Amino acid sequence: MALSTGPALHIDTLLSNVAINYTAQNFVADQIAPIVTVPNESGIYPIFSRKEFYSAERTERSRGTEANKITRSVSSGGFRVRNFALGYDVPIEDKANIDPQFAYEIDAGATRYLTGKLLLDYERRVLGLADGTATTAVSTVFVPNSAWVGNTANAGDPMNAWYALVEQFKSNIGVRPNSILVGWKTHAWLMRNYHMRNLIKGVNNGGGLITREQIAALFEVDRYIVAEAMNTTQNEAVADSALSLTSVFSPDKLVAYYRPMAPSRDEPSWMYAFRWQNPQLPAPMVVERHPYDTRRKVEGIEVGYYQNEYVVGAGYAAAIAGVNSAQSNGI
Repeated sequence: MALSTGPALHIDTLLSNVAINYTAQNFVADQIAPIVTVPNESGIYPIFSRKEFYSAERTERSRGTEANKITRSVSSGGFRVRNFALGYDVPIEDKANIDPQFAYEIDAGATRYLTGKLLLDYERRVLGLADGTATTAVSTVFVPNSAWVGNTANAGDPMNAWYALVEQFKSNIGVRPNSILVGWKTHAWLMRNYHMRNLIKGVNNGGGLITREQIAALFEVDRYIVAEAMNTTQNEAVADSALSLTSVFSPDKLVAYYRPMAPSRDEPSWMYAFRWQNPQLPAPMVVERHPYDTRRKVEGIEVGYYQNEYVVGAGYAAAIAGVNSAQSNGI
């Protein structure tokens, strides 16, 4: 049996650092589902009763008596992480023909490519959950009574629709949403909307477009996130002229949700991403270099991690869908 003559199997620390630090542009999954580090591949997380939290208790006591005792019930939900990984072969011909000063870029370039692909899949999973139906992803789905498209007074008023949503959210949930996720077209319409520009820039718009920071301040949220990721399900061999891209998240939707500033046992969250580090590996996401294959004359590079994402509190999110059209009984 032939022995490998290439590099021995090992974890390349430098490449691992590249993979961990590299973030593809415009991905927002980690801003929607906070990452929780878990000690095992599977387990449970606590779910506390919202009704008990808001229940007013009798707190006064008589002299010489014990404090009034109260109880707290808790249920649980389960999680199981999955292993996500992609590999890339580097032929020795490529290494032999590249200029020496660029040799490292073969490995680094493969690492960036694999990591970008993994992050796109991560984005698709989270935004797929966020884009689900009312029964699985959010508590309520509203529709607008007038389209938000347009820079005239005839356009719908997003501010009025937003506060109608907030009022119901607060009444039903007890907290107001502190985050907004919008499709990229919804964002573009908000930027040009007549009412939004008048509210922020003054009557007759005062000049200039409004910014994301101004929208967040107007809606009184901590996060205003625009889902811009695109993907295709076409065969990779399709010609560029025939390429068809689709939005990962509905471009005409707004989702209002609540999430804590950091993972918390005491505050609710719409989603969580549970990430596990295999104790045999040096980091949650790592790059492995596999042995030289004498038959195929290639070295293998692989990037992988363990994670799964869940909607853990559908009640803490509500959506406005189809903001580009007027619909009956809308807000």
